[in-house]
Amino acid sequence: MKFAEPVYRPPMEANSLLLPVTQSCNWNKCNFCYRLKEYPFLVTTPDDLEQEILSQKAFYPPNTDIFLVGSNTFVLPVRKFREFFAVIRKYYPKMGKVSMFSRVDAIADKSDADLKELRELGVRQLYVGTENGNDDALELMNKGHNAAEAVEQLKRLDAAGIDYTVFYIIGMGGKGAGGKSARETAALFNQLKPVRIVSTGMTVTEGTGAAKLQEEGRFVQASEREKIEELRLFLQELTVDTFYDGIHYLNPLHYRFQTSDAAARKKILADIDAILARYSDSELEAAINRRQMEEDCKPAQLQN
Repeated sequence: MKFAEPVYRPPMEANSLLLPVTQSCNWNKCNFCYRLKEYPFLVTTPDDLEQEILSQKAFYPPNTDIFLVGSNTFVLPVRKFREFFAVIRKYYPKMGKVSMFSRVDAIADKSDADLKELRELGVRQLYVGTENGNDDALELMNKGHNAAEAVEQLKRLDAAGIDYTVFYIIGMGGKGAGGKSARETAALFNQLKPVRIVSTGMTVTEGTGAAKLQEEGRFVQASEREKIEELRLFLQELTVDTFYDGIHYLNPLHYRFQTSDAAARKKILADIDAILARYSDSELEAAINRRQMEEDCKPAQLQN
């Protein structure tokens, strides 16, 4: 089965064997999402997966890490993973970690025994779409889970020994919600053991649910100053020892550091303070250029 959706993977998986297992997302209702609306949710077959492995096998070592491509591949039932891992281990018996994207509810749909079995099969890391700890923002963007549910399910991953990366969309709550989002997102992550926090900046793109909310006056984008202030407060409130990765191009500012490094945190907070003091609102808007980001995020057919 050949998927129409372009392959999308986290930057951290740049050297992994990329195996398309699903296309798009079975939920596909998040208002902020600009990637998936035109692609139906599809699942590959073991035969097609085998052909994909054979087409790439010469380029990857026996101990390669593997990323199962798809925006919510973890939603698949355990029986499907058994089938797929039987094929993968046929060619990569000494494979490294296997990773994939997951929604919070995909974790909730699996029992503790399921999670343990999946780890034994080889699933060692998930990229989980937490997005925010502010329940108002989560509801507004139709994420399909709340903060308490995210904490509950991610703690189950901790217990199962499955590592995870979490995501934070700065500005997702809109104008005036930055302080609440920063504090509550930090409070969410502080209860957990993520190996990495990846942030992006909220960007409203034509054709998305967020664009419709904006047209209806139900969502007003936060200014770039507000987003930067939200980021600063989040980093100040974050106490969990993890790696913060904020170099995604949609971020208002770009930093990455180990959060236990007090000197690095102090330097970053001072840098943010200096930027906020030095530049006017209009200068920040011009420098960050969110409008260009919006254009860059548009699906190809909307740009023609």
